[in-house]
Amino acid sequence: MVRSTRPDVLIASHQNTDEALNALRTDQLAGPARIVLVSRLTEDSTRMLLRLGACGVLLLGDCVEHLPWAVRATAAGSVALAPAAARFVVDQYVRPGQLADEVTNARELLTSLSAREREILEFVGRGASNSTVAETLNISAHTVKDHVRAIYTKLLVSNRVQAARILWQARSQPGPTPPRPVREHARGTPGHHEHAARQAQVPQPGAAPDPLGPRRTWVPGSHRRD
Repeated sequence: MVRSTRPDVLIASHQNTDEALNALRTDQLAGPARIVLVSRLTEDSTRMLLRLGACGVLLLGDCVEHLPWAVRATAAGSVALAPAAARFVVDQYVRPGQLADEVTNARELLTSLSAREREILEFVGRGASNSTVAETLNISAHTVKDHVRAIYTKLLVSNRVQAARILWQARSQPGPTPPRPVREHARGTPGHHEHAARQAQVPQPGAAPDPLGPRRTWVPGSHRRD
C-alpha cells in the first residue's frame, strides 16, 4: 500500500521501543518520513530511533494532541519530537556546558582557601574526622574545627559532603561528546542521493555539527518555522 500510494508521511504505532527499532532496521530504504509512536521513551531509545531514521518520535499517551503539527513538520522535512524526547536531545548539549561551569566555579572557590585549609579539605574529601586530621597534622582538634568552619564559609557550603563535592568537581575534566548525526532520508534520483550524502559529510568551516542534520525541529504548539 505504501509503495502504491507513496505517502509523504508514514505513522507507525508500536507496542514498545524494541519493536519500533526492529521495524526501522528492517526497512532502511528511502521512503516516506516516518513518525514512530511508542508507549515510553528513554534517552538511549530516543537517540537510537533518530539514528535509524525516525523523523518523528511521539508518545502514544499524548499523540492525538501532537500528531497534527508533527505530520506537517515531518512532511516539510523537519524533525518532530514529543516534549520528553526533545528534552533528551537538548540535554545532550546543555549538560556538558553545565558540567564545565560547575568545574570552573569549583576551581575559583578553591583559590580562596589558604594552604592549610586546602590541606584539611583533602582530608575532609577522604572522609577523615576532625580528630584524625588533628592527629595527622599534629594540631589541636579545636584548630581543625576552626579551619573546617572557614572552609564552609569560603566554599559557600554547610557540611562536609558539600565541601568534598566541590573538591571533586574542581578535579573533574568534562569533555562534551555530541551525539552522532541523524541519518537523512534522501529523496530523488540515485545520483541525487549520492550527491546529497557527499554534501552531508562535508562540514562547513567554523560550524558545529548538528545532531539532527539540516532539518528544523518544530516545537509543540508552534507552527512558525525558524
